Amino acid sequence: MALRPPSAQQIRNAFQVGFAGFLATGLYLTAGDEALRVDAFYLVYGVARSLLPTPEASLKAARARVVGTVFGGFVVAMLIKAVSNWPAVGIGYVLVKLLGRRLGIDEATLMNGVIMALMLVAVPGYQELGGLYVMYRTGWHLIGLMLGMAVERLFWFSPLLQRLQSSEIALIALLENLLKQEPAQRDLELIGAYDSHCNLRGIVLRSGQAAMLSTPESQQRQEWLEQAVRHGVARQRVKGPLVSIDADECLEALRQLKRNSGIA
Repeated sequence: MALRPPSAQQIRNAFQVGFAGFLATGLYLTAGDEALRVDAFYLVYGVARSLLPTPEASLKAARARVVGTVFGGFVVAMLIKAVSNWPAVGIGYVLVKLLGRRLGIDEATLMNGVIMALMLVAVPGYQELGGLYVMYRTGWHLIGLMLGMAVERLFWFSPLLQRLQSSEIALIALLENLLKQEPAQRDLELIGAYDSHCNLRGIVLRSGQAAMLSTPESQQRQEWLEQAVRHGVARQRVKGPLVSIDADECLEALRQLKRNSGIA
C-alpha cells in the first residue's frame, strides 16, 4: 500500500507541535536546577496533548488531563495516609472509579485519574511527596497545555464556522471530482469525509453558534448535501445502469447546493 503524502493540516500541526515543544524546552532549561528530569516530560507531554487535530479536541483532552490528575491525586494522597504500599493501589482504583462516576466525570478523565493514582502509589519517591507531587506534576503539565493551546491559536487558527465551511467546500469538491471519473470503489473515502464533516457540524450545534445552522436555508442545504453524498457513495458501489442514475441524482443535489446560501 502506497504511503499518502501528508495533508496541509498535518504539516501545520507538525509545525505547531515542533514550535511549542521548542518553547517548552527553553522554559524547562530556564527553570535550572529547580526542575527535575521528569518535569520535562510532563511539560512536553502537555504540549503534545494540547495540539490535537482540532482546537475542540485539544481543549477536551487538556481538561481531562488536568481534572483527572488533580482528582486521582487528591483521592490517593488522602488514601496513603491510612493505607500504605500496594493495597492502596486497588482501593485507590476503586475509589477513583466509584467517586468519579458518582460525580459524573467522563471516562477519559477517570482514566487520567487512575494513572495518576497508580503512579503516586507505585513510585516510592512520588509517594513520599504525596500531595506536593500532585501539585508539582499538575503545574508543569498545565504550563505545557497552556503553551500548546496558545501556539495553536496564534498560528493558522480558524474559527469554528470557517472550518465547517471549508469542510463543506472540500466535501463538495470531492464529490465533483468523483463524478468526473469512473467509479473506483472510493465509497469509504467519501463516507469518511462526510463523517468528519458531520462531527464538526455537531460541535457547532453544541456551541454558542448553533443558531447559524438552525435556519431553514441551512437545514435545506444539509439535506441536499446528505443526498449528494448518498448518491455519490451508491455510484461508487453499484454497477450497470444504476451508475448513471446515481450520478444524475448526485449532480442535481450539487446544483441545488450551489443555489442555496449558508452552511450545511
